[in-house]
Order: sequence, then structure tokens, then C-alpha cells
Amino acid sequence: MTFMFRSDLWTSPYTYKDSPVRISSGEVQIPLYTGDTWAASAAVYSESLNLGRTDFDLGSKDIFIGNSLRQEFIGAGARKTFSNGDNISGFIASATASDDPWGSDRDKYVYAALIYRTRLIDSHNWIFGIDQSENRGFLNGEPFPYLGITYHLDNDMEITFGLPFFRMKWKFADDWKGMASVTPFGVNVSADNEITHNTVVGGVAALTVRSYLFHERTEDDDRLFYQEIMAEAYLARELTEATRVIFALGGSADRKLYESEKIYSPNSHVTSIKSDFYGRLAVEFRL
Repeated sequence: MTFMFRSDLWTSPYTYKDSPVRISSGEVQIPLYTGDTWAASAAVYSESLNLGRTDFDLGSKDIFIGNSLRQEFIGAGARKTFSNGDNISGFIASATASDDPWGSDRDKYVYAALIYRTRLIDSHNWIFGIDQSENRGFLNGEPFPYLGITYHLDNDMEITFGLPFFRMKWKFADDWKGMASVTPFGVNVSADNEITHNTVVGGVAALTVRSYLFHERTEDDDRLFYQEIMAEAYLARELTEATRVIFALGGSADRKLYESEKIYSPNSHVTSIKSDFYGRLAVEFRL
């Protein structure tokens, strides 16, 4: 169970920002079954993006957007491990991404994914998958296949690349761990270090894009994209065996809101949102 809240801070000690961008989320994962070769679980997720205002120029007219853009889903998944070490996993969920979540049929969709991973052979294994989504940002509503390969170069490095993604994990400089990833939905670079048995420090820099099927869109194929570049430093601490808290300070820049059928390709006016520093608090419970 995880809860997170992020909010813009004051732009200076002498001025108060009355319309900060705020992001909050909550996630609950529920184990349903765990066996020697089978495992199943359910998940519920909700994220709210509050832009601090509701009127935006999209295309040639003003568009009213609800005060909270939300992404939510409820779903279940299962994993099967075969006797030779291969495994297959699947997930299906009812989802929504809108300023009017669950309000109309065109703001709701079914997400499904199926992934097959081969066993480790000569320091590598293959990944085959397919997913279905109405809110992917490209080829919406169409099944999308992908494949990749993971190389375990040694105990300190792992590289996964394929179509259309790349990820690398490595260790460096006195037990620091790094990770870099590139997908169609953004770029992420992070590093962390467990400085004590219950405390981790780290940092993250990323380009992220969120996609929404907002209620006032005139074309069903259009999506509303919120794009930003962010960087933060954080401190994570285990308070108990079942509770973890994370404090972070960071900055968010190049924030854009635009309408388009495809990610990164605005088809109309792009609204810029002022950059700012932010604070983030997250709490994880393992029950």
C-alpha cells in the first residue's frame, strides 16, 4: 500500500503561489494466491494531477478541463513459472484517464498485457509481450507487440534492450546503484545508496508524459498530454519492518499541456506552465 503527495512550493519567500501544480496518488496491491509455480494478485491505483486552473487554450478555442485529471484502474494479474525456468505473466484492468473519470464510456477502457520471459541461458534471457490500451499515446486501441533481450553482464550490470525500450542497471562507487531507461513515454535516470541498514538516499531525473482522455475533446482519437522534465533528491527511511517513508525535494521545468492524437506531436496550441520547485512525501505500508 503506497500513498504519495507532491506539490509546488513558493516561488520566493515573499510571494505565495495560489495555483500550484499538485500530484497525489494511492496504490493498493493485494496478494490473492501464492504457490510454488503460480501467483496471483489484485491492484487498485488512483493518481490525481491538479493543474491549479481549469481554463486552457487547446486548438482554436478555450477548453474547460476539470480541476483534477485522474488516472485510475482496478485489475488483477497472475504469473506462472514453468519447470524449465521460463515464466509467463498477464494483467487485465478496467481503467480510466480523464477529468471526469468513469463518467462516460469514451473515458473508460480495458487495459491488458501478456509477457513471456525465457529462462537465463548464457547470461541472457528473452522477453516477448503484447498489450492493449486505449491510452497508449500512439496506436491507441490496437494491440501492440514488443520484444527484448536482457544481458546479465556480471553482478554489477544488467542491460535490457528491445522494441521499443532500453534499460540499464549498474553498481558504482561504494555501493551506489544506478538505473537508466528509455521508453516511448519518457526518459528516466536514477541513483541510490543504502547508507545504513534502514536509510537510502538517492536522486532521479526524468522526462515524463501523462496522457488523458479528457471529457471535452471534440475528437475521440485526441488525447490530452501533460509533459514535464523533473529532477529530485530524496531520503527514504524504514520506520518499522512494515512502514517506509520518503521525503524529496526537486524541481519541475518545461511543463507543457497539449492536445494531440500522438505523444510528443502537438496538433494545436501548446500551453506552458511555469516551472517551480516542489516537495514530495510518500508512505509505504507492507501489511
